[in-house]
Amino acid sequence: MRIAFVGKGGSGKTTLAALFTNYLVKKGNPVLAIDADINMHMGELLGFNEQIPFKKQLSSPEATKFIKQYLKGKNNRIKELSQFRKTTPPTRDSNFIRISENDPIINNFSLRKQNLAFMVVGTYDLDGIGASCYHNNLAILENLLSHILDKDCYVVVDMVAGTDAFANTLHFQFDLLVLVIEPTRKGLEVFRQYYELAKSAGIDTQILVIGNKIRSQEDKTFLLENIPNKLILDFFSDSNYLRKYEQKGDKFDLESLEESNLIVLDSLFSFFSKIKPDREMRLKKLYEIHKKYVAQDSIKERFGDLSDQIDESFEYSQVDK
Repeated sequence: MRIAFVGKGGSGKTTLAALFTNYLVKKGNPVLAIDADINMHMGELLGFNEQIPFKKQLSSPEATKFIKQYLKGKNNRIKELSQFRKTTPPTRDSNFIRISENDPIINNFSLRKQNLAFMVVGTYDLDGIGASCYHNNLAILENLLSHILDKDCYVVVDMVAGTDAFANTLHFQFDLLVLVIEPTRKGLEVFRQYYELAKSAGIDTQILVIGNKIRSQEDKTFLLENIPNKLILDFFSDSNYLRKYEQKGDKFDLESLEESNLIVLDSLFSFFSKIKPDREMRLKKLYEIHKKYVAQDSIKERFGDLSDQIDESFEYSQVDK
């Protein structure tokens, strides 16, 4: 199953993504956590002291080439690697990512401990300063998600801030999108923008809101009066433990979190675990976006006709053994 944490910068989405990842790790199933934010802070909260070197970050040229070459497999609908675009869908001849110790993508591009694998999309390299867009970095994450087999495991993504996911396929690649909202006018503005885009994209039923940095009943009331209550799962209080952790930098201990905040994680897991993933629906959505993307004149002129990359007869059930 797949879950992404979204929201404006500074809302606490990275913290909640890491907390929920730690929570899932304790459940025992394999977990893949991916930091897709340009500001990479998720790893520390997951207990990784070392940083992933640039060449092992997913969006580095070396990593991207390796990953695409592997995922391509024997898929002859991709004539050359440059035609492996962000919307290119898998076929039965593709290679897929399985969250296990023997998977070459997980082995080469993640940090591991126990049942957790951790990846980062990465930030700009020196050559990209002033000449590149972070959206380009996210393309390889789109490819990964399209080719991950997530049966009997969890994928948690700390998403890029704001509404940037609607510029690509990332908005529909998950079973649940947790929108982390602060009790402020700016927080509400982000909620309204995100929710309107979600409704337009037909994914509004996959949105769940957690109010974060809650200090009082007034904060809760503010959100309840401005957000449809059916969307609000719970409220995460402004945590004294997390503040002390950020100040001292000691080893993070999930069990030291306030009981009220642990209950929020329980509630989220209960909601998440009841979802029935519809991978074939996601695949059909990918086909729709791919057709739209490759129909652009700029894409056709540069890469040719890529509409035949779709194999309408393919289903994930054919390869998820």
